[in-house]
Amino acid sequence: MERESPDFKEEQARKSKRKSKQISSPRRAWLRKVVAGTLGLIGGAAYLRFESNWLETTQKTVVLPTLPKKQKIRILHLSDLHLSTVVSIKDIDLALQEGLKEKPDLMMLTGDFITDELTAESSQNFADCLRKYTQQIPTFACLGNHDGGAWMKKRGGYESPDRVKRMLESANVNLLNNSSRRLALPGQTLVLSGVGDYWSEACQPKSCLRPRSTGSKPAKETTILLCHNPDAKELLKDYQWDLMLCGHTHGGQFKVPFLDYAPFAPVMDRSMTEGLHEWQGRQIHITRGVGNLYGIRLNCRPEISLLELVST
Repeated sequence: MERESPDFKEEQARKSKRKSKQISSPRRAWLRKVVAGTLGLIGGAAYLRFESNWLETTQKTVVLPTLPKKQKIRILHLSDLHLSTVVSIKDIDLALQEGLKEKPDLMMLTGDFITDELTAESSQNFADCLRKYTQQIPTFACLGNHDGGAWMKKRGGYESPDRVKRMLESANVNLLNNSSRRLALPGQTLVLSGVGDYWSEACQPKSCLRPRSTGSKPAKETTILLCHNPDAKELLKDYQWDLMLCGHTHGGQFKVPFLDYAPFAPVMDRSMTEGLHEWQGRQIHITRGVGNLYGIRLNCRPEISLLELVST
């Protein structure tokens, strides 16, 4: 026999169940969002770390009218190795190994070999790593702001780049610190010059560069200038050089996807954060660098740059 009136307990149970569903549904949605957001953050952080070690080899042709006809010079340009807790000797060794696979004629290293402290052990390991490759190819370098000097002293770092200088000497790297070298090539002499770091107030072009010729006769020699910071170009504009090799920017290290915008690039001239640029009749090449700060990169992979210098 059917009940003529609803059972009070059953009705209360049904109401409680409906209320529980109404409450739990928003909670579940909120929890899903929290979990999705957390996984997204973890995944994003993992990708930033992954990209910081995702090496890219790029090749560019640089036309220099001062080179003899049919002359070609292949240069491996690396910068900002930044040995640190987030960039290991193994990371640096891999970049050097990959770069030399391209069979360059010369290797150029444009500063910031370290990020912070260089201990006796890490200095020895670094020198051993570099020496494996400098034995195979003539290697030249300049210093960067992290290698020691006025800029680092203000931040509690080395007041002098002497530790890095000794490491490079031990590694058979030819350091061009406001100095020049001449290399004999078939048909001409190649001049290699390097200046001190711009931020460290150590850039002294008078010590290694001639004043720029204002006459109609072109220079007979090709001068390649190693300069860590591309912003120094204004200080160097009245001197003779044909190609300037720079680093420092890390390509911006963090670039907004689809906008090609690097909001944190450490330069005044944001039009030059990476790549090959023509400037006042000369060429400037800025490599994105091998290492990084903080162990992250976004839309800006570490770069092994191979430049092929050719005549017109």
